[in-house]
Amino acid sequence: MIPDAPRPPTGHDIWHALRQELRNNLYPMPSVTLAPAVFHVYLHADDFEFIEGIVPRIAAEMAGALSREIASLNDEWSRRRNPLRGWLRSDEPIAPIEEPADGWNVCIQPDHDGELPRGNIGIVSKLIVPPRPEYDGTPTVRTVKAVFTEGRRAMTPADATAATRPESAVRATLKYQDEAGDHVFPMRKELIKIGRGGSDAWVDVQVITTAKVSREHCWVRADADGRFFICDVSTWGTSVDGHPLPPAIRSSGQVVEPGAERELHASAVIALADAVTIQFSAERPL
Repeated sequence: MIPDAPRPPTGHDIWHALRQELRNNLYPMPSVTLAPAVFHVYLHADDFEFIEGIVPRIAAEMAGALSREIASLNDEWSRRRNPLRGWLRSDEPIAPIEEPADGWNVCIQPDHDGELPRGNIGIVSKLIVPPRPEYDGTPTVRTVKAVFTEGRRAMTPADATAATRPESAVRATLKYQDEAGDHVFPMRKELIKIGRGGSDAWVDVQVITTAKVSREHCWVRADADGRFFICDVSTWGTSVDGHPLPPAIRSSGQVVEPGAERELHASAVIALADAVTIQFSAERPL
């Protein structure tokens, strides 16, 4: 007898996961506490198909619930009680929580990477600050990915990686510096996407820089033999060790076909236009 598939997450399940993600990732400062403004909620493709027709309604409900949660926490704070004592890492009282100036961005979408089992919820949340006038995009302060199991317990990032990716070993390391500082990204997947990212272009390696770096700029792929390949999908171009990659084929501003792949050596310098350079280092095979 074939066991029944796990039930799709309900609206209550999604809210409880969002509420926990919100509380886990508040950012206290001396005079104000910042809240994540962007929440990308991922569901198994079959679970998403079940609710696809009401996704806009669910997203609107979640945005309203987030505002009410902030108001409730601030009300408790105004009574000189710390509603998050023991929840955050510090037991110090927190300042009032500021609701995002541009409102909440709750996006519910299917997990096309096949990382989530049926019944589970994945969330990517972001703390953001307003962009500088000359910057075309939204700088990201911090990105947090959490996976909520069918029992709705939040996994740690390490738990989530082990549970959702059977091959969790680091394949390569990417080191780079952007406007937000120095970063080290461990490549664990067969394919990663690099760029500025955005609500309509989600990337694995998100760089904070000028618009010369496309929202999706290049892809790096690992094959079964441990070799690495890179292709360009940008407007301003990608180069490796000073050699430009074949450009993507574009039409009406959209990528029709990625540029031809080129092999990446075990150690290489990837340049995104003339804005950001990435030091790529392949891990030695065991």
